[in-house]
Amino acid sequence: MLRKICCAVFVIAAAYIWGQHSLDYYTNSQMLTHLVSRSVPRFLRSSTPSQRAMSSFTLDKTIFKPTLYKELHNVWFEGFELGAKDVNMNAAQRWFAGSVEEKAAYDQFCREKFGHALEAIGPERWPEPSAEPFLAEIQKAMQEDTKGDGAEGAWTTLSILLLLDQISRHLHRTNEGLAKVYNHYDKISYGIVQSMLSADSPIGRPDLHPQWRASTVYRLWFYMPLVHSEDLSAHKQYDEVMATFGEVLDKEGASESMKIFYEKALGAEKDHRDLLESFGRYPHRNGALGRETTAEEKRHMDEGGATFGVAQEKKG
Repeated sequence: MLRKICCAVFVIAAAYIWGQHSLDYYTNSQMLTHLVSRSVPRFLRSSTPSQRAMSSFTLDKTIFKPTLYKELHNVWFEGFELGAKDVNMNAAQRWFAGSVEEKAAYDQFCREKFGHALEAIGPERWPEPSAEPFLAEIQKAMQEDTKGDGAEGAWTTLSILLLLDQISRHLHRTNEGLAKVYNHYDKISYGIVQSMLSADSPIGRPDLHPQWRASTVYRLWFYMPLVHSEDLSAHKQYDEVMATFGEVLDKEGASESMKIFYEKALGAEKDHRDLLESFGRYPHRNGALGRETTAEEKRHMDEGGATFGVAQEKKG
């Protein structure tokens, strides 16, 4: 009897000691993870893939690969030098100005280069889009970055956002095409940006990478999906991010052209937000989205209200 009692006491003691060691290990592991994450720059910090909801859709690896992402940023930033202190305003003209013929030529150029990529993830093939496949793609780029400085993941993120948010608009100018942009491609890019700006971002903060942290030429494109959103809360996010960005520009002693580019971006966002505050939506999208235009919106459009370059199809 005494032997049984002693054995029982021994087992209980052993279990207690083992449990304490396990608890200490678990707690110390959590602490170590916390300390390591705090020591990693924000642009490199990310959560684990298991923390994200999975998607059944997979990207075509023969299309979505480093060569595509490199070509995207090479085409979009042609004429710009990474690390340059000033903005090449002549090169920037193709983004915001140009004749009808020049715009049509650039649209066709983008179509030939990247039309197949957008088609591969279009609504016909991916009716319920999400940010998940692209977040996984960005994480993969981060993990395979041989330099370990986060540049590969940052470039991949920026290229993907350019494809979804900008190139899609160059390829789709009609109401039928713009419906795809607003309902499909914008949904994906917006999801990526929301994940990027979240406290537990699965891809860190690629927009804060040192290579363009103080460059309006590169960094502004990360936030354009917020401007294109009809949700006012997204515009509040934009204002907050841009306020922090402005502080960086002041601290880094940014050039006059960088600050002018920054101020123009703020002005453009204000024009977008003013429409949302007046109408609760962008009136110039009504035709593409099959929405009934109100009398106030019609008056606004008839008086030359802003459409941000979106041509309005006349009803036949």
